[in-house]
Amino acid sequence: MPINWPALGRHPQTYLLLLGIAFGYGLLIAFAGNRPLVWIGGGVVAMAMAGSWITGYRLPPLKEHEHTDLLNINSFQRQIDTIQAQVAQASYRTWQPVKDWALQSQAFATHICDLEPTLRPELLEALYTVVDLAQQVADGLQVQAQIQTPAYQQMAKKQLQQSCDRMEQTHHQLQQLQDQVALASLTQGDTSFPQRLETLIAANKEILET
Repeated sequence: MPINWPALGRHPQTYLLLLGIAFGYGLLIAFAGNRPLVWIGGGVVAMAMAGSWITGYRLPPLKEHEHTDLLNINSFQRQIDTIQAQVAQASYRTWQPVKDWALQSQAFATHICDLEPTLRPELLEALYTVVDLAQQVADGLQVQAQIQTPAYQQMAKKQLQQSCDRMEQTHHQLQQLQDQVALASLTQGDTSFPQRLETLIAANKEILET
């Protein structure tokens, strides 16, 4: 099972453990002497301790139907993590807000589905376009890094910005829809929600097809 690296990095105990292991390793060498056997033995113990901690952050296995259910946070997170693996470290400044918008969009969609389960098909389709937009951004970042000609660099930059803008707009629209669905649950209801989602999906697909 894969490791939930973001959760692992958010816990201060992780860094305390690593500091403790490094400190203990240093003390061992200081007291036992700078010998190969000490280095190897201490290294094995240190790796075992770190490995035991890290494996505690394995993501739970997905059930078969959850692999394609983007309303399941683990499934969606895996999709985004797979895309992020294609993004160079130098491009993270552009990628990070796109990733945040995608994850927050998933949270909004999940909440909407909890309030109005009949919207599940449209919400799933919307989240598929969110994943596709994230992939389009990752692809755009790769292409932008490879292009040398100024004129084509400008074209690539423009297309990349369109994808980023569309992801941000999707985030805002789903956030507004979440609030509107919550409000409608207290009143007579609103039958226009499916049409609003279809409009959002169509706008995303238009950018994806550009």
